[in-house]
Amino acid sequence: MSEVLEFSAGLFADLFDDNAEINASSIGHYQTYGFVLAIASSPEKLSPVEWQPLLFKESKLPDFESPELGKVFTFNIRSLWNELNEQLSNEMIVLPKACDYSTNAGGNEALIEYCIGYLRGYVWLKSVWEHAIEAPETGDSKADMMLKMLVFALMTLSQPEKMAASHQAGQANMSADQAWKLLPTLLTSVGINGQAISEIEKLTAEQNAKLDAMQPIPKIGRNDPCYCGSGKKYKKCCLQ
Repeated sequence: MSEVLEFSAGLFADLFDDNAEINASSIGHYQTYGFVLAIASSPEKLSPVEWQPLLFKESKLPDFESPELGKVFTFNIRSLWNELNEQLSNEMIVLPKACDYSTNAGGNEALIEYCIGYLRGYVWLKSVWEHAIEAPETGDSKADMMLKMLVFALMTLSQPEKMAASHQAGQANMSADQAWKLLPTLLTSVGINGQAISEIEKLTAEQNAKLDAMQPIPKIGRNDPCYCGSGKKYKKCCLQ
């Protein structure tokens, strides 16, 4: 029976608040949350061995003073991973409770860090997304549009001054109010699309493997012994 890793938002927050080593070496509580969602939404299945080092500032797992702390960190990341995949299965991404936004003040620190974390994951996966969207078997113009809208929304909430400047320069933009309103829907849609693409590629790979494993039927000459084992020549047996 597989281990059930139940996610606790409180314990996940404590992981960073109560551990100076993790707080100092990692990308932080909310960036980690956003980054892991970006990975869960990937159109390519990835092993934690590939991406977990990226949760740290030097992109490598630190040598914790206590080996137990490393295990605790990994346990919490796996439980967060399971929680986010469960949310995608239920088609409803829920932002961390601390993430907030107001028209006058903009996004709070938790929301900004969350958006930055997701963008970090997206940048790391950008070539994967581009390949998936351009591939004939998985390409989808709607998925491409939703992904671009999500990136726009994340940048609007995390880099409001930069996006305002681009708007003044005549570039297309969305307001921060719109970005905040659309964010959960966009995160959910992109995650669902990414996982659907991943499943298509998995099934395609499995089918190709089955075809490659099939042994071709050897060509039988007219005068060769018939493959049915009758002892007659092929031309006087099953060929007729």
